[in-house]
Amino acid sequence: MVKSETEDFTVAWEDPADGEKSWAFDAMHFPRPAPPLTAHLVGAVHQQIFNGARSVFVNGYSYTLNAMPPPPTPEVIQRGPFEVWENDYVPRIRAACKQMRTRDYEGMSAPELAGSLESIIGEAVDAFRYTMVVVYAFMGPTFQLVDFFEKKLGEDGGPLLATLLQGTNNRTSAAGAGLAVLARTAAGLPEVSSALRDGRYDDLERVEGGKQFLSRLREYLDEFGWQAESWGLPHIPTWAEDPHTPLLLITSYLDEPNLSPDAAIERSKREHDEAMRELESRLSGHELAEMKARLAACEGHVPISEGRATWQLTIIGSVRVPLLALGRKLVQAGVLDDPNDVFFFDVEELKKAALGPSPSYKETAAARRADLARWEQLDPPPFLGAPPAEAPPELQPLLSKFWGLGVEPSKRKNVINGNAASRGSARGRARVIFDLSHADRLQEGDVLVCPTTAPPWTPLFALAAAVVTDTGGILSHSAICAREYGIPCVAGTQVGTSQIPDGAMVTVDGAEGTVRIEG
Repeated sequence: MVKSETEDFTVAWEDPADGEKSWAFDAMHFPRPAPPLTAHLVGAVHQQIFNGARSVFVNGYSYTLNAMPPPPTPEVIQRGPFEVWENDYVPRIRAACKQMRTRDYEGMSAPELAGSLESIIGEAVDAFRYTMVVVYAFMGPTFQLVDFFEKKLGEDGGPLLATLLQGTNNRTSAAGAGLAVLARTAAGLPEVSSALRDGRYDDLERVEGGKQFLSRLREYLDEFGWQAESWGLPHIPTWAEDPHTPLLLITSYLDEPNLSPDAAIERSKREHDEAMRELESRLSGHELAEMKARLAACEGHVPISEGRATWQLTIIGSVRVPLLALGRKLVQAGVLDDPNDVFFFDVEELKKAALGPSPSYKETAAARRADLARWEQLDPPPFLGAPPAEAPPELQPLLSKFWGLGVEPSKRKNVINGNAASRGSARGRARVIFDLSHADRLQEGDVLVCPTTAPPWTPLFALAAAVVTDTGGILSHSAICAREYGIPCVAGTQVGTSQIPDGAMVTVDGAEGTVRIEG
């Protein structure tokens, strides 16, 4: 579809008609450029699930046309999204992920495995489909409830409702709680604690209590460690493959028990109860009863929303297993230097490499790795082609409450506007982080400033005083998890990572939706 492109995102289209359409950049899910195999995976999901949506990758960045979620299935409509999600879809997704990770790929030849890639990717897409057919069914009632709250209570109705929707019984909070359990386990094993504090992770197997701790760590990683870092990053190793980040977080909780997810959960519960008391003080009688009834009807929102996110990322992380198995075979054949280099080729190229090994593929991988590093420094525009038309009314809640679009830029030089996503105020030093490989830069009391977050980022919220993101609204992952950890959040600033200097002192007001830069 794209004939040629430049690094200022000027595109020559194979079909001139495509240049007259509006191709949207999804900065929330795909903020970073993708190598060829990642682009293939993302494109397959868009085309096969999003009603035939089309994708193009310009300088590695994903742009889509008509990426609308599919309608709910009859079973979702008849039985309700929460029941179908928990009882039907989650078990199917879990089984698909396990199958992708445990199939005997080592018993397959390189050509056999390469020839199976399309089928394996199809399995991943089929599992991903379950996470999408519940979207309208569980989000629609919540959007209506947000509108109802805002009409009854004014501008602060949305953030108040969002706090009331919070619940700690979901997969993301379970992942955080699991890290807290591991920290408590390590605290009871002096030699393990010492090794963790010294960063001697390779010694854990040999110290007293180390095997016990590592056994529990492996159980945790088998359940939660296969999540990709973000939706567009299947080429980044998961925690299950490289547990450095979770061990780093466990060590932080070990030294500061008040920072553990356990403490955050208690803080979130208190804020939920305070929000309920506020609601009861502002409404009474029939209005209060109606509000509580509507709220109860939406109480499955957070468990489904967070469950969808974690399982989507687990699907993406699980498909790494067969891809890396092929990568190891190509390394053995002298085709690649590193198994992870498979991501720098598309499926057809990998089939050819498996059938006719050649060292020239190493040069191609190196060149494409350099391209990806260069593209990381680019600033992708929000759309390609024609400016986007105004969205129809039925899509406005999705765009504003989930995607967080429509924020008015601040007219004050030292103030950034965003969505009031989690109430409260906090002052701290801004730490601008673009990926989890730099998670160790975040210290207790810092303000986490990032393009977007995904479930594997959530344990960082226990360290942060507040969170500021470029993308998202009050129902985005960043907002939900900030409320879950009881810290302020301003989401959807669009410009936070570019305008907030790393290390600057900032004050985050999660009720007003502002970030004040103090210098």
